[in-house]
Amino acid sequence: MTSSSEIRSKFLEFFKQEMHTEIASSPIIPQDDPTLLFANAGMNQFKDFFTGQANPENKRAVTIQKCVRAGGKHNDLENVGFTARHHTFFEMLGNFSFGDYFKSEAISFAWKFLTKELKLPSDKLYITVHQSDEEARQIWHKEQGVPLDRIFFRDDKENFWEMGEVGPCGPCSEIFYDHGSEFSDGSDTTECILDDEGRYVEIWNLVFMQFEKYKNAEGEIERKPLPNPSVDTGAGLERLTAVLQGVYWNYDTDIFAPLIKQVEMLTRTSYSNEKHANSIRVVCDHVRAATMLITDGVIPSNEGRGYVLRRIIRRATRYLDELGANEPYLFKMVDTVFESLTNNYPQNQANRDLAVKLLKVEEEKFRTTLKNGLDLLKKEIESLKSNEFSGHIAFKLYDTFGFPFDLTQLILKEQNISLDVDGFHKAMADQKSKSRSASKFAAEDGGKEKFYQLYEEHGNTNFSGYTSLRQTAKLLAIIEDIKGHDNCVGLVFDSTPFYAESGGQVGDSGILCVNGDKFGEVIDTQKPVENLHVHITKPIQSVSVGEEYELVVDRERRQLIARNHSATHLLQSALIKVLGKHVKQAGSRVDESGLRFDFTQPEAVSKDQLKTIEAEVNRQIFKSLPVVASNMSQEEATSKGAMALFGEKYGDTVRVLEMGSYSLELCGGTHIQNTGDIGLFTILSESSLSSGVRRIEARSSHGALAHLIDRSHTLGNIERELSSNTDQVMDKILSLQNTIKQKNKEIKELSLKISQSNSTDLTQTLEKLENGVSWTAFNAEEVGPKDFKTMSDSFVDRDKEAILLLYNNKDGKFSYLLRTHKENKKIDCSKLIKAAQTLVEGRGGGRADMAQGSGKPEKMNEFIAFIKTQLGQI
Repeated sequence: MTSSSEIRSKFLEFFKQEMHTEIASSPIIPQDDPTLLFANAGMNQFKDFFTGQANPENKRAVTIQKCVRAGGKHNDLENVGFTARHHTFFEMLGNFSFGDYFKSEAISFAWKFLTKELKLPSDKLYITVHQSDEEARQIWHKEQGVPLDRIFFRDDKENFWEMGEVGPCGPCSEIFYDHGSEFSDGSDTTECILDDEGRYVEIWNLVFMQFEKYKNAEGEIERKPLPNPSVDTGAGLERLTAVLQGVYWNYDTDIFAPLIKQVEMLTRTSYSNEKHANSIRVVCDHVRAATMLITDGVIPSNEGRGYVLRRIIRRATRYLDELGANEPYLFKMVDTVFESLTNNYPQNQANRDLAVKLLKVEEEKFRTTLKNGLDLLKKEIESLKSNEFSGHIAFKLYDTFGFPFDLTQLILKEQNISLDVDGFHKAMADQKSKSRSASKFAAEDGGKEKFYQLYEEHGNTNFSGYTSLRQTAKLLAIIEDIKGHDNCVGLVFDSTPFYAESGGQVGDSGILCVNGDKFGEVIDTQKPVENLHVHITKPIQSVSVGEEYELVVDRERRQLIARNHSATHLLQSALIKVLGKHVKQAGSRVDESGLRFDFTQPEAVSKDQLKTIEAEVNRQIFKSLPVVASNMSQEEATSKGAMALFGEKYGDTVRVLEMGSYSLELCGGTHIQNTGDIGLFTILSESSLSSGVRRIEARSSHGALAHLIDRSHTLGNIERELSSNTDQVMDKILSLQNTIKQKNKEIKELSLKISQSNSTDLTQTLEKLENGVSWTAFNAEEVGPKDFKTMSDSFVDRDKEAILLLYNNKDGKFSYLLRTHKENKKIDCSKLIKAAQTLVEGRGGGRADMAQGSGKPEKMNEFIAFIKTQLGQI
């Protein structure tokens, strides 16, 4: 049996022998492509090559790409576990030509790999081509010997690929495998036998990008041939493995076998039992997706990518619950996930502890909300007045309680209750729109093209700034229009000591000189594409391309930035030492004034922990550890244990920064030469950035000293105000706080006595209306709205049929509460308040026995009269 690991190796080796460069998988979070939720195809990372914005070093590439389809346009989530080939996470094998070979070679490579290398029988394979692509049909027939009756024309829907409304596009050719007649799904095959998707399964797709769609002068879409046609192919590893291992379900391959075995052991169920099979498949698929998403930088949250991840985790938990699990199990499967991936993604595996931590926390939280969701669903079913369940309520269950939609559907189906599916999807669409907005998924304006053109012409800028802050360099280009910088130009030199913003470190500033005299000021340095450094410069009267100028970095500012940057490395190591290995950098910002460090951590860091972390960083500063940078292969750096930036993709050669034996990280930033140069470190604040991510703001060097001096002066002022020494200040403050608490308690008790006293008077002010309803409206001038409920408690206990309206007008705000005893079913206070408060432009609500709100006081009397009138009509 050919293992999945062997298929990976054979695929890569085959195409490397055909002169393809192996490119590592990009992270699941797309790099520089805000139009995508997740990487969902092998071509994503090569988008700029296909559009012509950039040119690759090698025009042939081969990859095994991590992909997720669980949100947005490509969403397979609801089918996962119930069909043979749907997955949230999968691996896509791909070979690519960027203007090199085309149809003939691409078809030859695919056919040779499948039939010669993998030895698939050719009589089990069928081909599709686009209905306009006779050229591809003849290549399959004449060059590869595929009979014409095994090649089928298909329309645009099936066999034409488009990147978007405009851009590269072209016909596809797909390869199908025949699993046999016993797997037929009974579809109508009158037009094409391949319509029987149960029997015939697509295992390879070749996209021939030979056209470009564009808008003409009238705004109409037209199509023209590309000058350099390209090829984009993809083959799902899971599908290919199933074919080679002689099984129909992808889940029955060695990819999923270890996970299935572990679920069986944890839940004491059997995969061979049809009752459990679907649930086991869902769990195995989803734990793979959740593990890879977390270890690639996605944190569970209520929006964007984190929202999709949380949904995957909760869906897996629900099916674990179906299997009888009553405690968290997903986190126990993380190691098995990586074993099943044969250690193919070391950067993900390096973040293993974070996946374990977050999966456990998420599953524990959802087990509580799952019970609450079931209780709410039961309550809603009991209150149904028709046989249709509200789509809005179903979405509330899903969105607020994290209750899976398919579980709602299943429970309702069991009770023969229909569901307003359209209403659910409308609410879902609204949520997705908000989610995308919150995550800033918006298309870029294509402004990078001019920078790519410069890069293609001149290549990388030679950066000398690690060892020098002053250099003479030749001016290569002037960019007049710099987005976000009014009245500035961008200067590109062949070499520069200026560090361009990246990795969280801001860009350098400084001056330009001629013969030692300043003639220009650089306010920022950016790197819009690759390693092309663009110096953002204030207007210069005379500057010429081809001339040499002296570039001088602001030494003092660079040194402050370097100190803060080096401090972040020490901080990360200290966080890991104090909090645990699940801590990963999730972002940073380093400038001359201080540092901001984001890290993965499910709960708040305590004051004692922060104190320990701060002391730990300063301890390493005082040790004066040597700081050494060296270049090495990514594989060597990983094996050495170097930490990578969370979710970042690196090149084959990386820069590794070591601080003694305390810190080892991949980093291209600028640093001091000895930790003692940092001087001092102090933490300003620790806060929550998002679910599972915390933020520390800190300062080092002069900034830390200035902050501590300010704190010292503030403490001195407090000492004088309290007439206390430093060691007595906290005792004095705690004593004052206790006094305030005691006074607040006394005020509350007095307020309660006043309320109880007034409640006796309230029963004496009852008015009986013509319909027999007893009610009173009382102006509670002496108490605040928050005390209305307490004031009304005694009233409703004394008379269960009476109705009370409490109100007051304070500081231009009209507050009100309408209340009766819960046994009084004659009135719905909530409905009545909502109807009345339109008069006062109010807001509020509640339940049938009590409702409260506030509004404008101008029509307060009309409000009270309206309440009385409505009560007189019940």
